[in-house]
Amino acid sequence: MTTTTFKEALQTGAPQVGLFTLEFATTGIGALAARSGADWILYDLEHTGWSLDDVRTSLAVSRRLDIASFVRVAGHRKDLVTTALDAGAEGIMMPWVQTAAEAAEMVSWMKYPPVGRRGSAFGLPHDLYQGGDPAISQADANAFTVFLPQIETPEAVQNARSIGEVDGVDVLFVGPLDLSTNLGVPGRWDDPAFLDALDAVVAAGRESGTATGIFCPSTDFAQMAWDKGFTVLSDGADLSVFARGLTQGLSAIRSHATGSPVAEAAPHQGY
Repeated sequence: MTTTTFKEALQTGAPQVGLFTLEFATTGIGALAARSGADWILYDLEHTGWSLDDVRTSLAVSRRLDIASFVRVAGHRKDLVTTALDAGAEGIMMPWVQTAAEAAEMVSWMKYPPVGRRGSAFGLPHDLYQGGDPAISQADANAFTVFLPQIETPEAVQNARSIGEVDGVDVLFVGPLDLSTNLGVPGRWDDPAFLDALDAVVAAGRESGTATGIFCPSTDFAQMAWDKGFTVLSDGADLSVFARGLTQGLSAIRSHATGSPVAEAAPHQGY
């Protein structure tokens, strides 16, 4: 499983750089990300209005490539988690996780007994239609499934260490726009309150032995986050990557034709 490589990298502190998908639920988006060198891709069901049917084919393709395939579910419900996993998600990102108790309950939704309460059905997309000994399949899935609870409120920052200490939590993942908004400084990435909160999350990750990640609306932001200690980083989202590349290409052509400077794409503000 590609998540085995992902989890090993979390232990070493090697950067794991990926892509949020919010606009292009196309068959090959995961393959394109993998060919470009992404370590992971996340299909977002929170901010898109997509259903699982909208990303099922994309998951099926990306699951066959060297890229970890995650889904962000829309809310705190067991059925949203288990159906995403059965559809092929190798990991779940959950928004607005604020306490260790919430995180522990979510882990129980993701894991088969005796660890958790996930219902068993095999020979489906999540096990690549293999079936086989259910005890082995359950143990394998419990080992490779990734959980990325999002830290998006002051309460979550305060509880980040205890959330990270929950067995089954793999990455404390910051949503910077929600966190900065809930701190009263929306989108102000240089505000001391926001930067202090990032430092607190990284410290909580180190103390709990849990990796930390963050959505990065720009490469400058990603470099700042890496320097602070975050190791799971995004190159924005698919729509911002598309806009950035298109702006650069069009601008380069026009610049050559007219002698005008090459324009830069504005960074996406993020989530």
